[in-house]
Amino acid sequence: MKIAQQIALEQSSFVPPIVKDYLNKDAQLSPFVTSWHNTQGMENAIQNRVFDRVKREVLVKHLHEQYEGAEVFLESGELVQTNIRHLLELQTYTITTGHQLSLFGGTLFMTYKILSAIKLAQNLSQQFPQKKFVPVLWLASEDHDFEEIQTTHLFGKDITWGTDSGAKLTGKISLEDISQTLQELGELMGDKEQAKIWFSQIKLAYESYRNLGEASIRFYHNLFKSFGLVILDPNAKALKRFLLPIMEADILKQETYAIQQVSDKVLDAKYKLQIHARPINFFYVNEQFVRSMIKRNVDGNFSLASGEKEWTFSEMADEIAHFPERFSPNVNLRPVFQEIILPNLSYFGGPAEVAYWLQLKPIFDYYEVSYPLVGLRYMNIFVPSNMQERVIKMGLVIEDLLLSESQLTQKFVQQVQGISFPEKMETILNSLQDLVDHAKVLDVNLGKEMLAFKLQSKDFFKSKTPALKKAAEMIQEAQIEKLLKLRGRLFPTGILQERIETLLQHEITMNTSILAEILNQMEVFSGKMDLTIN
Repeated sequence: MKIAQQIALEQSSFVPPIVKDYLNKDAQLSPFVTSWHNTQGMENAIQNRVFDRVKREVLVKHLHEQYEGAEVFLESGELVQTNIRHLLELQTYTITTGHQLSLFGGTLFMTYKILSAIKLAQNLSQQFPQKKFVPVLWLASEDHDFEEIQTTHLFGKDITWGTDSGAKLTGKISLEDISQTLQELGELMGDKEQAKIWFSQIKLAYESYRNLGEASIRFYHNLFKSFGLVILDPNAKALKRFLLPIMEADILKQETYAIQQVSDKVLDAKYKLQIHARPINFFYVNEQFVRSMIKRNVDGNFSLASGEKEWTFSEMADEIAHFPERFSPNVNLRPVFQEIILPNLSYFGGPAEVAYWLQLKPIFDYYEVSYPLVGLRYMNIFVPSNMQERVIKMGLVIEDLLLSESQLTQKFVQQVQGISFPEKMETILNSLQDLVDHAKVLDVNLGKEMLAFKLQSKDFFKSKTPALKKAAEMIQEAQIEKLLKLRGRLFPTGILQERIETLLQHEITMNTSILAEILNQMEVFSGKMDLTIN
């Protein structure tokens, strides 16, 4: 693999305006960051991050119990085991990313998120050898949007696990009926050596364990253990006890809502907000692991939005105090929970995640929780080796394939024709305007006649532009169809490749592991998207 081109993300259409401004270090966003996500920012974060020993001990104890519960038995000297042990040390920090429990490795962008955390941890370990840096994958096991993770796209086909999730937390969904899905997946994967390796690991993780949470721990551990990735399922009473003061402030007093409304108003004046605060930013999880919204009633008491359960104010206070595990933070407070229980320096997310993290610093400040540096994850598009040659023969460059279909078609036709009709028409109109201006000096009435002719010409050109465009495209119809098919390789189903294709597919196609190669070429502070020839 080699990088053929890099695209500056702040000049692309792949990130929202607020993220572009963040990448450009726009001063207007300074109140919403602790430091910019760069080398100097990391040095500042290391100097200022304090995390107490008691939390470290609870965290490490939970990690050992979690891995054992998933029947992942860490051996002495294994890098993951070593990293967990280092978390007890006051000079150890984490670099974190998080995601839903995507099946079988998820899409490429999940791979890129995880590798971004690993890469930064490696870089910092070299830069600050007296300290330790541990990459962490935060499993969003309390998410309940099962339909977002139940399908895997492979070689142009969808494999869907059609189980009835019962609206449970995804980490608690039973795997008892996943065998048929695994069989369909195996048949589609084929018999290459790398496919056999993958299928063996998939079966080992998903066929043998009670629920999706345990399977995810085992699967992602096997995939990334050589890089020392520590996997954390945070849904545990011992960890949620540290969130008690914020549970009380948010649920009983709606303090988060008041703070975020003020800060969001500032950002909303310029940007489209990614998330919105709710009066109560915790869900309630019942005995069947179903997560429901909590609402404050007009009488000051509480109930579930479904109406199936009610509490008085004092009953809710007791419920929070004695059963914190029954409360699950939503997107506004999950990041706060993360930073409370991890000695974290940096969080890597995709464009949408970075956008909503930038809304949250005032909440961190209010609750006196350390706000991490927020990093845009690595972005990459794999380009088949023969595609670049074909694009060049068409008179284009590989990055042109990132244009929209209409823009790409227009550029190709212009390249072939050697002329841009809109530009040529504009040149003629400008020349006519020069004649109009000159005629006005000689004779006002003559100038008016010339102006009328120019306006008629403009209308004529405008009326003929679609016909010229269509005629040019018809002549090149076969070539345009080939070109759009090439573009479709980068945008399968009309979506950017990294959001639909998987590491599984690319490793089977190349019949080799590519994680180490991707990691090696990554630059975590570049602000660019790679186009990689494979």
